[in-house]
Amino acid sequence: MLTNIRNVIEKYRMIRASDCAHPRIIVALSGGADSVCLLYVLRELNYTVEACHVNHKLRGEASDNDERFVRELCKKLGITLHVREIDVKSLQKKHQSLEEAAREARYSYFKEFGTNAIIATAHTANDNTETVLLNLTRGTGLRGLCGIPPVRENVIRPLIETTRAEIIAYLEEKGADFITDETNFSDEFTRNNLRLNIIPLLEKINPSLNTGVTRMCESLRLDEEYLHEIALNSDSCDVNLFLNHPPAIQSRIISLLLSKNNISPSNLRIKNIISLLKTGGKINLSKDKFAIVKDNLLSIETIPQNYRKN
Repeated sequence: MLTNIRNVIEKYRMIRASDCAHPRIIVALSGGADSVCLLYVLRELNYTVEACHVNHKLRGEASDNDERFVRELCKKLGITLHVREIDVKSLQKKHQSLEEAAREARYSYFKEFGTNAIIATAHTANDNTETVLLNLTRGTGLRGLCGIPPVRENVIRPLIETTRAEIIAYLEEKGADFITDETNFSDEFTRNNLRLNIIPLLEKINPSLNTGVTRMCESLRLDEEYLHEIALNSDSCDVNLFLNHPPAIQSRIISLLLSKNNISPSNLRIKNIISLLKTGGKINLSKDKFAIVKDNLLSIETIPQNYRKN
């Protein structure tokens, strides 16, 4: 397993000598099997690591027990630990799940370490399979089928091609303790329902499901990166040039333009803008943001609106 993880780190250039002589690697440590495995593996591969733990205050005493376990583990291993308590419920936005709010809070905390620090998260091949299937059920495009990116900015995922079964076997061999979140066994949550009920059925069809999904994602990422690069280097303002592109590139150009203007690139907005390019005029995208086609040019402009209060 160690060889495979080392190969993944090298293949995706997760930790490069050019970053610095001794890169600061911080393991996001929940105390669960996956993150404990990641901590041990990186140490065994001779990387100098620190750890960080977020107490989301969602499970009462159980959350505090997780924190105590992590503190004791890092003390035993002589690893510097950073702990942050975050009341996720108080940060939860309207129509946002607790899981999404917790993830947002974690990644906001990770940013506090700065871009020179490498944050290592313990996403596995199983997590990737779950994500791909969730995206599929919601009607995703190519990017959603690419799964969890092995590297995103300064966040790396060395276990992304390692299965949970391999992780448990490794921890048993090491005699390493870890904690188990009881909520993982409740199918009340969508991801848990998928993990506990749907994926076992798919594994009856293909016992190597995780390996197959990993292979698919690696292949599709190459296609997505190529299409993204074309869109990135295309003129998004000249309407005639835009309409000469195939639909796959058109949608990506619009998506990039919307993101650049802090507008969520939904499928409906992309379709509406493509229609606008053929007719000209103006459409509202979000509050005071408008897409405007004038003199054969596309622009996103801010036009203040006066809203009446009833």
